[in-house]
Amino acid sequence: MIVLSVVNCPPGLRGDLSKWLNEINAGVYVGRVSARVREELWARVCANMKNGQATMVYSTNNEQGYAFLVHNAVWKPVDFEGIILMQKPLEQPEPAEGDGMLRLGFSKAAKYRKASRMKSGKTAAGYVVVDVKTTGIDIDVDRIIEVGLLEIEGDGVGAQFQCFLKSGKGIADDEAGQVMGITNDMVEEEGLEEEEAFDKICAFIGEHLVVGFDVRFHVGFIERLGKRLGKEFEVKRTKDVLDMARRELDELEDYKLETVAGYFSLECGRVRRALPDCVLTYGIYCELNKL
Repeated sequence: MIVLSVVNCPPGLRGDLSKWLNEINAGVYVGRVSARVREELWARVCANMKNGQATMVYSTNNEQGYAFLVHNAVWKPVDFEGIILMQKPLEQPEPAEGDGMLRLGFSKAAKYRKASRMKSGKTAAGYVVVDVKTTGIDIDVDRIIEVGLLEIEGDGVGAQFQCFLKSGKGIADDEAGQVMGITNDMVEEEGLEEEEAFDKICAFIGEHLVVGFDVRFHVGFIERLGKRLGKEFEVKRTKDVLDMARRELDELEDYKLETVAGYFSLECGRVRRALPDCVLTYGIYCELNKL
């Protein structure tokens, strides 16, 4: 069973969708098709929607019994320990009177970062794997407590970065802290102030493609940190390993990081620290690219 909602859909695509699905309201289609047909329909939607938006909900073998696909949508599905939630977009503040409209193009900070990376010989040819550990899943309330980054160049791992962030918001749940292997004392003693950590994260990522397991969750928290600090930074290119796993692996009980890693016989540690999870995500990404 699938439900597909489209906005600004070209007439030709509507006709294609109507061959396979029932349109029960304007832009809302339902039907029951095979996984192969579903994937072909979604590929056709993504190829033809251009400036339109699409969201698909389909039945699958996970704990909830369904999963999401989105294209050009502002609401994003995020996976929290096997439970799929929809992450709402950040509210953009209205410009103050006299501020005028924001100009299109790269900011001065982005240009300086790019020039600095080119001068040092680093380019955006590779990609960066990201993982963040947070005090919770609410992007407006919770904070990053640890970030891990891997720079992948060619077929191997290049530079890496890890740090704790002293956000002033502790880990309230002892069980969650045990799962991550992080204590409040570790963060307080070893952590960087948020602004220093954010600057280092931005410099490391630069203009790279960012890869992550539920990548919008990780990137969303980093971008939200920048907004709180009054600093401009936006990750423009991302690749979601979780979405890839859902598309390629139909037989899994759930799509937690450790479950997908186990499918490929990749060792997952007992604690869930940021840098080891980056390595695990990189391993899964490599395996999925072989399929």
